[in-house]
Amino acid sequence: MIDVNCASCGQLILHYQKDGPGWLKRCYLNRIFAPDELEKLQYDKNIKIPSDLSSLVCSRCGEIIGSPVLHKDGRLAFHLERGKFKRKTYK
Repeated sequence: MIDVNCASCGQLILHYQKDGPGWLKRCYLNRIFAPDELEKLQYDKNIKIPSDLSSLVCSRCGEIIGSPVLHKDGRLAFHLERGKFKRKTYK
């Protein structure tokens, strides 16, 4: 599990389960575990394409953390902007 925090203000953005090695560059909707409003996005049948999602924004300072993308395998995700977030990994 990984905590993704805003690099500007330190606000916790989301809890995420990463599935492989390497740096974190995108967060798939089906691997977001909190907060509830982000976790529920994977079950929203109205969300089919990236433009159905808004950008991932820090609730405290308004910094844009990521933008919606459709990965080549068809999964919706947030592409994270380098330098806009910090991560803390739990084993």
